[in-house]
Amino acid sequence: MPVFALLALGCLARRWGLVDAAAAAGLNRLVANLALPALLLAKIGTSPLEANFSPALVAVTVGGTALAAAAAWAAGRLARLPGPALGVTTQAAMRGNIAYLSFPLILATYGDPGLRMAAVTASLLIPAMNLLGALALLLARPGHPGLARTSLRVLGNPLVAAALAGLGLAALEWQPWPWLGATMRTLGDFALPGALLALGSQLQASAPTGLWRRAAAAATVKLVLLPALGFWVLAALHRPPLEVAIGVLMLAAPTAIASYPVAVDLGGDAELAGACVLVSTLACALTYAAWKLVLPAV
Repeated sequence: MPVFALLALGCLARRWGLVDAAAAAGLNRLVANLALPALLLAKIGTSPLEANFSPALVAVTVGGTALAAAAAWAAGRLARLPGPALGVTTQAAMRGNIAYLSFPLILATYGDPGLRMAAVTASLLIPAMNLLGALALLLARPGHPGLARTSLRVLGNPLVAAALAGLGLAALEWQPWPWLGATMRTLGDFALPGALLALGSQLQASAPTGLWRRAAAAATVKLVLLPALGFWVLAALHRPPLEVAIGVLMLAAPTAIASYPVAVDLGGDAELAGACVLVSTLACALTYAAWKLVLPAV
């Protein structure tokens, strides 16, 4: 409940004029480029990998994400979607808003141990999602700028760089200087509520009616089918309840709001990209609640 209350508060702040478009974008840049990277470094870099890194969890989340991308691409080709729409729907079906929504929900439900395991898993899942999303948009666009150039841009994303750096520091059993650790923890405390307020303030219900069907199809894959696959595989592997819960809640994240500027930059359908973010984010309040009822007790 606090997660969606903060999301709604961000929406209301925008509607009431407490923040305008520029302020909302500025808050989002602050969170994405400073606070969330600090959170990832603090949580991943200081986490014992033997307790928080699960190869099975990483394989299921990354593999499931890749499978969802392939399935969405194939379905879009069968439906004869135009290139700009094909790339956008493929990205929307597999690129989740993990840092902005899954992390706060996992922290609220499973505490710091759950957040640490989620962050370590995300150190590989977030780069995989970003690369697959960019690849889908590139393949759908004639005369694209090239995968190598786009991959370098993805790896330079502050969230991706912080996640990978944190994984390397954890392998070295890094312990930050006290003043640095305190600074990162303070920024990290701001990251999740700031992310929810920023996300809420940027949601705008302004997309043509004809786009909702495609957006709803992508949201169904992202919010229902992908986490259902993860739940089935993790349960079949007899993974601990906490791993199952974290895997499902990360795979059930709605389409990342960062997918919109990437889609615009790489020639995707901008209006459809915005509709995909809006539909999946609004629907995730129901699907997250449903998944929490299904998940085993921890």
